[in-house]
Amino acid sequence: MTNISRSQKEIVNNLLKVEHKNYAVTLGLVDAPATRIERKELAEAISVVDRLSRNDQEFAKRVAILTIALSWEYTNEDYKDSLREIYITALTRMGVAPSTVLVDENFKNEGIYSPFSSYINKLAVIANQLKYEVNIYDKTYLLTDFQKRVWDSIDTNKVVCISAPTSAGKSFSIYLKIIQKLTQDYRKVVYVVPTISLVNQVTKDLSSLVKEFNLSDTEIYTHIQEEQPEKYIYVLTQERAISGFSEEAHFENLDMLVVDEVQNIERVASDGDQRSKILYDFLKEIKHQTTTKRIILSGPRLKNVGNLGFDIFDEVSYEAETKVPPVVNITYSVSKFRGKFYFNQYTDISDEPNSIIIQYNEKIKGLGGTQYNDNFHSYLEFIIGRISNKSNLIFSPTANQARKTANYLSKNAHAKNIEQVESLAEYIAEFVHEDYDLVGLVQSGVAYHTGKLPLHIRSAIEDSFSNGIINNIVCTTTLMQGVNFPASNIIVRNPYLFTRRVKNRENVKLSNYEFSNLRGRAGRLLKEFIGRTIVLDESSFEIEHGNETLFEHTEKELSTGYSEYYEKFKEDIDNSIENETFIEDGKEKYLITYIRQTIYRHRENSFYRLQEVGINISKEKIQKNIETLDSLSVPSGVIYKNRYWDPYDLEIIYQGLKNNIICKLPANIWDRNTLDSLKSATITFSKIMPYYFNRYISNPTKDSDQLDKYIWSICKYATDWGREILLRDILKERNFTDDVSDQIDKAVTTISSKVCFGLPMLLKPLSDMSEDENSILSIIENGAYSKITKYLIAKGIPRDTAIYIKQTALADIDQEEPDHRQIQKKISELRAHVSPWIFSQIESAGM
Repeated sequence: MTNISRSQKEIVNNLLKVEHKNYAVTLGLVDAPATRIERKELAEAISVVDRLSRNDQEFAKRVAILTIALSWEYTNEDYKDSLREIYITALTRMGVAPSTVLVDENFKNEGIYSPFSSYINKLAVIANQLKYEVNIYDKTYLLTDFQKRVWDSIDTNKVVCISAPTSAGKSFSIYLKIIQKLTQDYRKVVYVVPTISLVNQVTKDLSSLVKEFNLSDTEIYTHIQEEQPEKYIYVLTQERAISGFSEEAHFENLDMLVVDEVQNIERVASDGDQRSKILYDFLKEIKHQTTTKRIILSGPRLKNVGNLGFDIFDEVSYEAETKVPPVVNITYSVSKFRGKFYFNQYTDISDEPNSIIIQYNEKIKGLGGTQYNDNFHSYLEFIIGRISNKSNLIFSPTANQARKTANYLSKNAHAKNIEQVESLAEYIAEFVHEDYDLVGLVQSGVAYHTGKLPLHIRSAIEDSFSNGIINNIVCTTTLMQGVNFPASNIIVRNPYLFTRRVKNRENVKLSNYEFSNLRGRAGRLLKEFIGRTIVLDESSFEIEHGNETLFEHTEKELSTGYSEYYEKFKEDIDNSIENETFIEDGKEKYLITYIRQTIYRHRENSFYRLQEVGINISKEKIQKNIETLDSLSVPSGVIYKNRYWDPYDLEIIYQGLKNNIICKLPANIWDRNTLDSLKSATITFSKIMPYYFNRYISNPTKDSDQLDKYIWSICKYATDWGREILLRDILKERNFTDDVSDQIDKAVTTISSKVCFGLPMLLKPLSDMSEDENSILSIIENGAYSKITKYLIAKGIPRDTAIYIKQTALADIDQEEPDHRQIQKKISELRAHVSPWIFSQIESAGM
């Protein structure tokens, strides 16, 4: 520890030892009575808190908050009333006043503190809190010092870059500022997040605030609308956001742009990460094509985050940064050394871990391994059984393993909220399949959360966990970014993203930075002082850099642009550009496509646009390429709409269509030849455009008959999906027999990755080459053709729920010219007439 005295260090270490021993007892690893903090130790803790809470350094504040958390957790109940006033004063002084709800039930429930014994303390608390209060209309919100700095900085800076731990509340302060600006003169807000889960989370949070402030003139959408609303918040993935810059720009003027989880931009130069490239390209388009009043870039634990704003926008940025989380994170791990098992405690304020010898080690199995067999599962089950009254997230390396682990844990688990879990089980059985594993799992109080979950079921599982109905969820990396899941404990075996090592292949694992963010999800903000991560096998973790320590809260320094990647393949790229060579595939293919698209779009100005992202091509070469690109027959609008396609490839498709080598796409999802047309086009693309086919669909077999069947299956799903057939009915038609849940997972994965994304991306050039406007691919992507269903989905209601509501409650609404107010009125009256899990999705969409 630094910045604190030796005696203060000793006092805090003694508190950590109390926590360490008590948690070892809780987990059944040692036999000892629970320890409480005695009066003398409590007095010492108060002294540390009082002194360090007056120190402006962040490290001192972190130690003070840790001391408050541990002493409050383990002190005698008789002392808590006296402690309450002292700790309210200290927390408020440090600028983390919202955390005072944890030490004062009256403030938590009524918003008013219990009586103070000292009038001076009361005045000090009032004075300090006034500094961190913000008002919107007649409502007052109490923020942390960091949240208030974010709030103020948005008013005075065009670009604000935010770095903070997961639980620092950065999103909430941004939400409030959006609402405040909408009550003033702002009308156009775009909020970009990386995943659909986060789209749902942000939509839910903002919809709640819009409703709270009765902003009836503000529309929230999760898709860009053809007719722009007068006043809107778009909550979009980067894929949906960049579609606003096709042939016609939807975002000429914006009042506010928020990009959350911006750390994803770092992988922009890697060959395989399409998502980061799209985000980077979107931000560059914002810089060059949009007038934006305020830009906010936000992410967890980023080094020099202010530089990012300058790198992208050439604007000096305000850097709002903190390392002070309101929730204390403690990491525990199990290790073995010379035949003995140890239970180790790591905190970000201690240089070395504390260790306790484990007395009862019979249950500890599977250290050093990667397979999830019965031995390891019994070890995991033992640990979870000791903390079953808490909310626990169990990290799994793969989606298949998450389901298997959840099944194992459910054998001896028992749900407490019988009525609610029965209701949830009925909902899943009705809207997916009666033999789906989740039906039985949730009845035991266990679930899993992976990218293979249908969206409407994912929403229900998230709600059930947030509301304490389900206590244990086995999850994959889908919950690592941004989703606000209130878990007391995170349980991790190892950082691996595989269950079996494969020779001659990279065995992928979480980086220390990614694992740090995962650990940051432990602890329920404003509900608990302490969040704990339990690492079941310490030996599987490594120190990545010499100056790091194990389980350190790692920061990431972001670098953007293509310069490194360009230099790596410079010779091949320059030759291809200079000789105007057709490139079929290869690692340089993406960058060549990027360069040609940039030259086509920006002509002579492309010299500067390319230079800006680290690509140096002479003006002479650019001029030569302009002349060649101008000679292409493919319409310019097609090239503009397909920025991730090489113009030369688009020319081949155009000529193939012109010469009837490629069949046209059907104009209507109900065309009787829809399935055959989709299949024919996809098979042709697999032959003439293998690079794009492998990128968007993938080729699982070299056998042409098997490939044809695979493509037919995707196109059959696409046809049914676009015709608004409910997932349950699509699955019912497949008539699964063996391992129904595995088959359902595969079907959902095919629909989400191939039908909703891959197929539309692959065939988009063909659609854009149609003589008349062709919307069949957007219908397939959204799984909706009717105006009512599209509207409900755009508002944030999951596709299957939207279709069900349209078919039942909204059956009598005009399908051609639906009245949105009438829709909202009918939907608001559904509470008593539909499953609570359906109505929860409606409420989350603010309807």
